[in-house]
Amino acid sequence: MKKYLILLLLGLSLPLQAAPDGKALYEENCSVCHHFKGKGGIGLPLTEEILSQVSDDYLARTIRVGRPGRIMPSFNTLSDAQVEAIVRYIRGWSGKPGPVFKKARIKGDAVKGKALYQKHCVRCHGQDGGGEGPGTGVTLSRERSFMVMPAALNNPGFQQSASDAMIRDIILSGRKVGGMPSFKSKLSDEEIAHVVAYVRTLQPPKQKPGMEEWRGKPAYVMESPYDFETTVENVKQALTGANFRIFPPRYLEQGLTDEFSVNTRQISIRFCNFKELYHLLNIDPRLGTVLPCRINVIEQDGKVLVISANVAQLATLFNNQELSEVGVLMEEIILSVMEEATL
Repeated sequence: MKKYLILLLLGLSLPLQAAPDGKALYEENCSVCHHFKGKGGIGLPLTEEILSQVSDDYLARTIRVGRPGRIMPSFNTLSDAQVEAIVRYIRGWSGKPGPVFKKARIKGDAVKGKALYQKHCVRCHGQDGGGEGPGTGVTLSRERSFMVMPAALNNPGFQQSASDAMIRDIILSGRKVGGMPSFKSKLSDEEIAHVVAYVRTLQPPKQKPGMEEWRGKPAYVMESPYDFETTVENVKQALTGANFRIFPPRYLEQGLTDEFSVNTRQISIRFCNFKELYHLLNIDPRLGTVLPCRINVIEQDGKVLVISANVAQLATLFNNQELSEVGVLMEEIILSVMEEATL
């Protein structure tokens, strides 16, 4: 009896571990893309309709695995308790419990499903299921041909997170916020099973050919044989020759430290072609988050470096094949400007 009393007293003396704060975790990890209360922005708006179609398990898995190759990263460093806290916080916006779907695979014929997919789904979800579409929007405040991006069905993150039953349910009910109609009266249960089976065969496309030297690298980096000032002028002249408008340059540290501590040997040259700008924003308005384009000139350890973000790699993050193709073309232009400035 004395032994149990001691254990009880010891247990009572241990500090209670606070449960993870879902609101704080969401604001720290999710709000930058999905906005506060899930209003959407770069990321999908988490509306009441969307929350009514996805399970807690889907939300948790999506947080865990993200969307490989796209903007949403994998949050694999969060604990299970932290992920559950975020899901509870998100679910609290609707005040309703999420649906629960069976995990078993639905039996269907993928060959028959492909024909049905081509007829009913390809216009929005794309030939390869990538979800690309011209002028696809991401917020509810701007008029677009789609109010939200169609899901990238071929993304490994989606494939790992979504159950067959959830995919079937969305096909049946549609998604008003994304312009997706209900196929309840258009497809039989058997035909929907075929479509689900085909969706399970979708795989990400191979990367478009580009400058292989830079494939997978976050930035283009070239060393200039000229001094800092000459290199800056060379970049400006090369950009003007390529029909870009140049904005006033900024020091890289401007706004990050006081004016007396700013490194004046690190400068960002910002530029844009307005005709191409409007074209790109029509393809995908989210590109506005990374505009205008910029080339940085940095003097470091006795070297002058010319650096720019890898636009072809960056374009692949936006889940829009048309934009990816434009990214390859932009890559050629930016690299030619950088090469001209450093010859």
